[in-house]
Amino acid sequence: MLCGATLKERKKHRVHLPPADLWLPLLLIVGIVALWLWKPWQVREPQAMASDTATATATPTATLPPTATYIVVPTATPLYSPTPTPTPTLPPNQTRHIVKSGETVSTIAKLYGTTTKAILQANGLKPDSIISVNQELIIPLPVANTSTPTPTLTPSPTPFVYTMKPGDTLSVIAKRYGTTVEALMAANNIADATRIRAGAKITIVQPPDYWAVMAYKIYEVRPGDTLIGISAKFDVPIADIKKANGQEANNLRAGQKLKIPIGTATPTPSPTLTPTLTPTPGPARPAPALLSPPDGMAFEGENAAILLSWASVGILRPDEWYVIRMRRSGAVAQQLPPVWTKATSYRLPADLYVAGLEEPQRFYWQVVVMRQTGETEDGMPQGEQISPSSGTRTFTWK
Repeated sequence: MLCGATLKERKKHRVHLPPADLWLPLLLIVGIVALWLWKPWQVREPQAMASDTATATATPTATLPPTATYIVVPTATPLYSPTPTPTPTLPPNQTRHIVKSGETVSTIAKLYGTTTKAILQANGLKPDSIISVNQELIIPLPVANTSTPTPTLTPSPTPFVYTMKPGDTLSVIAKRYGTTVEALMAANNIADATRIRAGAKITIVQPPDYWAVMAYKIYEVRPGDTLIGISAKFDVPIADIKKANGQEANNLRAGQKLKIPIGTATPTPSPTLTPTLTPTPGPARPAPALLSPPDGMAFEGENAAILLSWASVGILRPDEWYVIRMRRSGAVAQQLPPVWTKATSYRLPADLYVAGLEEPQRFYWQVVVMRQTGETEDGMPQGEQISPSSGTRTFTWK
């Protein structure tokens, strides 16, 4: 009482709860706030996905050693096929040659009677290409009677100069311009028909027109006659009859008058200078012109490919043959059996080779045309010669 305090009694504050009608809004606000804080609409990522596949069992497992890791390398593409490519079959006018030590393209060309350029072209080589031992080369062989289809040419006045093209041979040129290999070789002073190169200029001439001085008789064709029959009747080749009459086809017509060559016209000296036709026998075929190998060619070894070839004299009759006559001299001197053939080339058999000779064996050979008239007791053909000899060439083989 003496302290001076106010003696008035303080009134206590009481908490007044809101009336019942305010509880509902209040609970709604509280609910909204709680939903906002919880945010049930947000999807939460699982925090332990790996735990589902981790240790879910209490059983301990043994620790495995680390596994080696292998890297798969792509399979390499093979550089060549394990299956060997089949060797293509060469045409009959080509062969293969395995290069030996010391050989060159030039010596190989001489070996087969062909040209260096032909070998280079056949093998896709350049003039400065180097060949190696055991290398396989394709060798084009000279073919005397190659029949290449050519367009019909308008006859040109002869003589004229022709430039040889790659692949040309004297045989092909002679056939194209209606002349003979012999006439071309004589007019151009050619000693070896295989040494003609592309770019060379040769004079085209016609063969001596012996028909202008040929004696002949006139034969009138009868019904049923054929060139073969007339040829046999007068013993004159069909080609000669056709040439004398300027005829290309084999057809005849009844009443046609044919000139049949029977000899040469030789003038008899007389004041009137009237020529007298004297039938004289003459060769039915010209002498074959030898093409390869060149005269004096040297061959070595058992595997040497020796191909004798000559120019065709025309289409042979069934009873006409080319006959090759050969002999060899030296330690194995021998007259070899004649070879009868319809072809214009002949490959020397390997069994004629003789090893161990100090001096190479020398061969002499020539070709003639024969008409077969029969056979000997041992079955060998025999006949009469109907052409001059081709002349003789030689080669050596050691």
